[in-house]
Amino acid sequence: MKLKKINLGDLIFILLYKYGGEIKGSTTLQKLIDIIRLDSDLEVDANYSPYDYGDFTTEVDDIVQVYQDNNWLTKNKIKFQDEKRIDIYRLTPIGNKIAKTLSDNLLTSELRALNILDKFQNKEQKEIIAFSYFWYPKTAINSKIKNDIFKKTSIFSNLEGELENEYNSIIDSGHSIKEIMRESWRY
Repeated sequence: MKLKKINLGDLIFILLYKYGGEIKGSTTLQKLIDIIRLDSDLEVDANYSPYDYGDFTTEVDDIVQVYQDNNWLTKNKIKFQDEKRIDIYRLTPIGNKIAKTLSDNLLTSELRALNILDKFQNKEQKEIIAFSYFWYPKTAINSKIKNDIFKKTSIFSNLEGELENEYNSIIDSGHSIKEIMRESWRY
């Protein structure tokens, strides 16, 4: 049972604040919200459905637009791979004040629920997507990139030496890889 319902708009502010005022990629923002929605005690007031890159809600885009219109957030597209572009979301000074106030007023239980995101502070977008797809495969049913994400090389790359030994010890322990990985992401 979820402890508390959290407003999606407030959560977007809090996530941006937690990530130093900037989040790279609309998919990253959607996945972070999705992880909170699926793997925490907070109930996010959003309607998600499987889409091209996993669970998606248009409500995030609507809120971002309102935040831009009010000068609380900027959204810029930058080139990142060949012809691809990525959205960069940044809090403005006014947006940062709002986000700080919201973050400072979180209850202890809400802060604990958001702690799962600490593991993603220095992760690339592809790693965040892989985590989301791995733990919540139903969210990836319509994904255009799920086959790439689920390739062994993209999940267990460079298994040699110590990594290979660790992998084999997990297999030999009788625990599933999923159990071990889930536990390691929690701390």
